[in-house]
Amino acid sequence: MSEEITPAEQTPNRDAEVTLRAVAAANVDEIMRLRVAPAQEQFVADNPRSLATAAYSQLAWPRAIYADETPVGFVMLYDDPHQAEYFLWRLMIDQRYQRLGFGRRAIEQVIDYVCGRPNATALGVSYVPGEGDPQAFYASLGFVDTGEVDDDENIMRLDLSERTSLVEPAPRPLTHIVLFKFKKPTAAILAKAAELLRGLDGKIPVLRRIEVGADVLHSNRSYDLALITRFDSLADMQAYQAHPDHLEVLDYLRSVASGSATVDIERD
Repeated sequence: MSEEITPAEQTPNRDAEVTLRAVAAANVDEIMRLRVAPAQEQFVADNPRSLATAAYSQLAWPRAIYADETPVGFVMLYDDPHQAEYFLWRLMIDQRYQRLGFGRRAIEQVIDYVCGRPNATALGVSYVPGEGDPQAFYASLGFVDTGEVDDDENIMRLDLSERTSLVEPAPRPLTHIVLFKFKKPTAAILAKAAELLRGLDGKIPVLRRIEVGADVLHSNRSYDLALITRFDSLADMQAYQAHPDHLEVLDYLRSVASGSATVDIERD
Protein backbone atom coordinates (compact mmCIF):
# COMPACT_ATOMS: atom_id res chain seq x y z
CA MET A 1 0.00 0.00 0.00
CA SER A 2 1.44 3.39 -0.93
CA GLU A 3 1.75 6.17 1.63
CA GLU A 4 -1.12 8.62 1.75
CA ILE A 5 -0.12 12.10 0.61
CA THR A 6 -1.51 14.92 2.72
CA PRO A 7 -2.93 18.05 1.04
CA ALA A 8 0.06 20.11 2.22
CA GLU A 9 2.42 17.71 0.40
CA GLN A 10 0.57 17.67 -2.93
CA THR A 11 2.02 19.75 -5.75
CA PRO A 12 -0.53 22.46 -6.61
CA ASN A 13 -1.60 22.78 -10.22
CA ARG A 14 -2.60 25.83 -12.24
CA ASP A 15 -6.22 25.54 -11.09
CA ALA A 16 -5.36 25.79 -7.38
CA GLU A 17 -7.02 28.53 -5.36
CA VAL A 18 -4.55 31.33 -4.62
CA THR A 19 -4.90 33.11 -1.27
CA LEU A 20 -2.86 35.58 0.75
CA ARG A 21 -2.36 34.67 4.40
CA ALA A 22 -0.65 36.26 7.39
CA VAL A 23 2.83 35.03 8.23
CA ALA A 24 2.72 33.57 11.74
CA ALA A 25 4.51 31.07 13.95
CA ALA A 26 2.73 28.16 12.30
CA ASN A 27 4.01 28.89 8.79
CA VAL A 28 7.04 31.19 9.11
CA ASP A 29 9.57 28.36 8.73
CA GLU A 30 7.93 27.19 5.51
CA ILE A 31 7.92 30.72 4.12
CA MET A 32 11.60 31.26 4.96
CA ARG A 33 12.51 28.06 3.08
CA LEU A 34 10.96 29.23 -0.20
CA ARG A 35 13.54 30.14 -2.86
CA VAL A 36 13.56 31.67 -6.31
CA ALA A 37 15.80 30.20 -9.01
CA PRO A 38 19.50 31.06 -8.59
CA ALA A 39 19.44 33.35 -11.65
CA GLN A 40 16.60 35.35 -10.04
CA GLU A 41 18.30 36.02 -6.71
CA GLN A 42 19.68 39.34 -8.00
CA PHE A 43 16.12 40.60 -8.45
CA VAL A 44 14.54 39.96 -5.03
CA ALA A 45 15.70 39.70 -1.42
CA ASP A 46 15.33 36.32 0.24
CA ASN A 47 12.38 35.78 2.56
CA PRO A 48 14.30 35.79 5.87
CA ARG A 49 15.58 39.27 5.05
CA SER A 50 12.13 40.43 3.94
CA LEU A 51 10.53 39.14 7.15
CA ALA A 52 13.21 40.90 9.21
CA THR A 53 12.33 44.15 7.39
CA ALA A 54 8.64 43.57 8.13
CA ALA A 55 9.35 43.00 11.83
CA TYR A 56 10.84 46.48 12.17
CA SER A 57 8.41 48.43 10.00
CA GLN A 58 4.90 49.33 11.09
CA LEU A 59 4.05 50.07 7.47
CA ALA A 60 4.91 46.62 6.13
CA TRP A 61 2.06 44.33 5.04
CA PRO A 62 3.64 40.88 4.59
CA ARG A 63 1.64 37.95 3.29
CA ALA A 64 2.35 34.34 2.40
CA ILE A 65 1.05 33.24 -0.99
CA TYR A 66 -0.77 29.90 -0.90
CA ALA A 67 -1.97 27.70 -3.74
CA ASP A 68 -4.65 25.61 -2.08
CA GLU A 69 -2.85 24.57 1.14
CA THR A 70 0.71 24.81 -0.21
CA PRO A 71 2.84 27.91 0.51
CA VAL A 72 4.26 28.92 -2.88
CA GLY A 73 5.53 32.47 -2.41
CA PHE A 74 5.67 35.72 -0.49
CA VAL A 75 4.51 39.27 -1.10
CA MET A 76 5.01 42.42 0.96
CA LEU A 77 3.44 45.83 0.56
CA TYR A 78 4.52 49.21 1.92
CA ASP A 79 1.14 50.35 3.23
CA ASP A 80 0.88 53.94 4.49
CA PRO A 81 -2.79 55.02 4.55
CA HIS A 82 -1.99 58.35 6.20
CA GLN A 83 0.28 59.53 3.38
CA ALA A 84 -1.65 57.47 0.79
CA GLU A 85 1.57 55.76 -0.32
CA TYR A 86 1.40 52.13 -1.47
CA PHE A 87 4.39 50.29 -2.88
CA LEU A 88 5.02 46.66 -3.70
CA TRP A 89 8.16 45.91 -1.69
CA ARG A 90 8.54 42.22 -2.42
CA LEU A 91 7.18 39.50 -4.65
CA MET A 92 8.64 36.04 -4.95
CA ILE A 93 7.33 32.69 -6.14
CA ASP A 94 9.31 29.62 -5.24
CA GLN A 95 11.16 28.16 -8.24
CA ARG A 96 9.08 24.95 -8.01
CA TYR A 97 5.80 26.83 -8.53
CA GLN A 98 6.62 29.39 -11.21
CA ARG A 99 4.82 29.73 -14.57
CA LEU A 100 1.55 28.53 -13.05
CA GLY A 101 -0.05 31.99 -12.75
CA PHE A 102 0.26 32.16 -8.95
CA GLY A 103 2.25 35.41 -8.94
CA ARG A 104 -0.22 37.18 -11.22
CA ARG A 105 -3.21 36.12 -9.15
CA ALA A 106 -1.46 37.14 -5.95
CA ILE A 107 -0.70 40.62 -7.31
CA GLU A 108 -4.29 40.98 -8.52
CA GLN A 109 -5.37 40.40 -4.90
CA VAL A 110 -2.82 42.94 -3.66
CA ILE A 111 -4.21 45.46 -6.15
CA ASP A 112 -7.75 44.78 -4.90
CA TYR A 113 -6.53 45.32 -1.33
CA VAL A 114 -4.82 48.62 -2.21
CA CYS A 115 -7.94 49.83 -4.03
CA GLY A 116 -9.75 49.60 -0.69
CA ARG A 117 -7.15 51.67 1.16
CA PRO A 118 -7.66 55.41 1.86
CA ASN A 119 -6.97 57.72 -1.08
CA ALA A 120 -5.13 55.07 -3.08
CA THR A 121 -4.48 56.49 -6.55
CA ALA A 122 -1.41 54.44 -7.52
CA LEU A 123 0.59 51.37 -6.63
CA GLY A 124 4.33 51.51 -7.16
CA VAL A 125 6.91 48.81 -7.72
CA SER A 126 10.62 48.75 -8.57
CA TYR A 127 12.85 46.26 -10.34
CA VAL A 128 16.53 45.74 -10.97
CA PRO A 129 16.98 45.90 -14.76
CA GLY A 130 18.71 42.94 -16.37
CA GLU A 131 18.17 39.77 -18.33
CA GLY A 132 15.23 37.93 -16.82
CA ASP A 133 13.96 40.94 -14.84
CA PRO A 134 10.23 41.16 -14.00
CA GLN A 135 9.53 44.32 -16.03
CA ALA A 136 7.43 42.52 -18.64
CA PHE A 137 5.43 40.74 -15.92
CA TYR A 138 4.52 44.02 -14.21
CA ALA A 139 3.79 45.69 -17.54
CA SER A 140 1.31 42.92 -18.35
CA LEU A 141 -0.56 43.86 -15.16
CA GLY A 142 -0.77 47.52 -16.22
CA PHE A 143 2.28 48.96 -14.47
CA VAL A 144 4.09 51.65 -16.48
CA ASP A 145 7.73 52.68 -16.30
CA THR A 146 8.00 56.21 -14.88
CA GLY A 147 11.60 56.90 -15.89
CA GLU A 148 12.49 57.30 -12.22
CA VAL A 149 15.42 55.38 -10.75
CA ASP A 150 15.91 54.78 -7.03
CA ASP A 151 19.05 53.02 -5.78
CA ASP A 152 19.65 51.52 -9.25
CA GLU A 153 16.09 50.20 -9.44
CA ASN A 154 13.61 51.35 -12.09
CA ILE A 155 10.25 52.58 -10.79
CA MET A 156 6.91 51.54 -12.28
CA ARG A 157 3.42 52.67 -11.26
CA LEU A 158 -0.07 51.33 -11.72
CA ASP A 159 -2.77 54.00 -11.98
CA LEU A 160 -5.66 53.18 -9.64
CA SER A 161 -7.49 56.51 -9.83
CA GLU A 162 -10.45 55.10 -11.76
CA ARG A 163 -10.85 52.13 -9.41
CA THR A 164 -10.82 53.94 -6.07
CA SER A 165 -12.57 56.81 -4.32
CA LEU A 166 -11.07 59.47 -2.10
CA VAL A 167 -11.86 58.98 1.58
CA GLU A 168 -10.66 60.41 4.84
CA PRO A 169 -7.55 58.68 6.20
CA ALA A 170 -8.22 56.24 9.00
CA PRO A 171 -7.82 57.86 12.44
CA ARG A 172 -4.60 57.11 14.27
CA PRO A 173 -4.55 55.76 17.83
CA LEU A 174 -3.41 58.44 20.24
CA THR A 175 -1.47 58.32 23.52
CA HIS A 176 -1.96 61.33 25.82
CA ILE A 177 0.75 61.83 28.46
CA VAL A 178 0.55 64.39 31.28
CA LEU A 179 3.21 65.11 33.91
CA PHE A 180 2.13 66.99 37.04
CA LYS A 181 4.06 69.02 39.61
CA PHE A 182 2.26 69.61 42.91
CA LYS A 183 2.41 72.54 45.31
CA LYS A 184 2.81 70.12 48.21
CA PRO A 185 3.58 66.64 46.86
CA THR A 186 2.70 64.79 50.04
CA ALA A 187 1.94 61.08 49.94
CA ALA A 188 -1.71 61.76 50.76
CA ILE A 189 -2.19 64.29 47.96
CA LEU A 190 -0.44 62.11 45.42
CA ALA A 191 -2.49 59.10 46.47
CA LYS A 192 -5.77 61.02 46.17
CA ALA A 193 -4.85 62.42 42.76
CA ALA A 194 -3.90 58.97 41.51
CA GLU A 195 -7.08 57.43 42.90
CA LEU A 196 -9.28 60.04 41.21
CA LEU A 197 -7.53 59.58 37.87
CA ARG A 198 -7.71 55.78 38.03
CA GLY A 199 -11.37 56.10 38.91
CA LEU A 200 -12.03 57.39 35.39
CA ASP A 201 -11.40 53.90 34.05
CA GLY A 202 -14.71 52.47 32.88
CA LYS A 203 -16.61 55.76 33.26
CA ILE A 204 -15.66 57.31 29.91
CA PRO A 205 -16.30 54.93 26.97
CA VAL A 206 -13.65 56.44 24.65
CA LEU A 207 -10.91 55.96 27.27
CA ARG A 208 -9.20 52.71 26.21
CA ARG A 209 -6.51 52.52 28.86
CA ILE A 210 -5.18 54.59 31.75
CA GLU A 211 -1.95 54.36 33.74
CA VAL A 212 -1.01 56.54 36.72
CA GLY A 213 2.23 56.52 38.66
CA ALA A 214 4.13 58.66 41.17
CA ASP A 215 7.77 59.58 40.67
CA VAL A 216 10.32 57.53 42.65
CA LEU A 217 13.62 59.33 41.92
CA HIS A 218 12.70 62.85 43.12
CA SER A 219 15.47 64.48 41.10
CA ASN A 220 15.57 68.17 40.20
CA ARG A 221 14.14 67.31 36.80
CA SER A 222 11.37 65.08 38.09
CA TYR A 223 7.67 65.69 37.96
CA ASP A 224 5.57 64.28 40.80
CA LEU A 225 2.91 62.27 38.96
CA ALA A 226 2.52 60.82 35.46
CA LEU A 227 -0.73 60.08 33.63
CA ILE A 228 -0.83 58.00 30.45
CA THR A 229 -4.13 57.58 28.62
CA ARG A 230 -4.81 55.84 25.30
CA PHE A 231 -7.53 56.50 22.74
CA ASP A 232 -8.54 55.28 19.29
CA SER A 233 -8.23 58.79 17.84
CA LEU A 234 -7.54 62.45 18.58
CA ALA A 235 -11.30 63.09 18.46
CA ASP A 236 -11.84 60.51 21.21
CA MET A 237 -9.20 62.18 23.38
CA GLN A 238 -10.93 65.54 22.91
CA ALA A 239 -14.26 63.96 23.90
CA TYR A 240 -12.58 62.54 27.03
CA GLN A 241 -11.27 65.98 27.97
CA ALA A 242 -14.77 67.46 27.77
CA HIS A 243 -16.44 64.62 29.71
CA PRO A 244 -18.03 65.76 33.05
CA ASP A 245 -16.23 63.05 35.06
CA HIS A 246 -12.87 64.18 33.69
CA LEU A 247 -13.67 67.83 34.34
CA GLU A 248 -14.50 67.02 37.96
CA VAL A 249 -11.12 65.35 38.48
CA LEU A 250 -9.44 68.23 36.64
CA ASP A 251 -10.92 70.73 39.11
CA TYR A 252 -9.21 68.91 41.99
CA LEU A 253 -5.89 68.66 40.13
CA ARG A 254 -5.92 72.39 39.40
CA SER A 255 -6.34 73.09 43.10
CA VAL A 256 -3.25 71.11 44.13
CA ALA A 257 -0.95 71.20 41.07
CA SER A 258 1.60 73.92 40.43
CA GLY A 259 2.26 73.01 36.80
CA SER A 260 2.04 70.32 34.13
CA ALA A 261 3.50 69.23 30.82
CA THR A 262 1.84 67.19 28.07
CA VAL A 263 2.85 65.07 25.10
CA ASP A 264 0.39 63.63 22.55
CA ILE A 265 1.63 60.82 20.30
CA GLU A 266 -0.18 59.44 17.28
CA ARG A 267 0.67 55.84 16.42
CA ASP A 268 0.44 54.13 13.02
